[in-house]
Amino acid sequence: MRTSISFNLTKEESAKTHELAKSRGFETTSDYLRFLINQDDTDLISEHELIKRSQEVDRFHKSGKLIKAKSLADLMK
Repeated sequence: MRTSISFNLTKEESAKTHELAKSRGFETTSDYLRFLINQDDTDLISEHELIKRSQEVDRFHKSGKLIKAKSLADLMK
């Protein structure tokens, strides 16, 4: 069973949302918003995880294990 959620947008925000949905290939704005909510639920990292990854990069940098690559091809060498 589906339910509706209502929220207010300015005309500019509404137009931009419709434009983004269309330009990204979504049939409807609702499809686009459902996609964004799903992304937030599955693909975004928490503040804690972001800090943890940042600290890991600092450790790699200090240990000399951080690789500077000009491109992905250079990284794969």
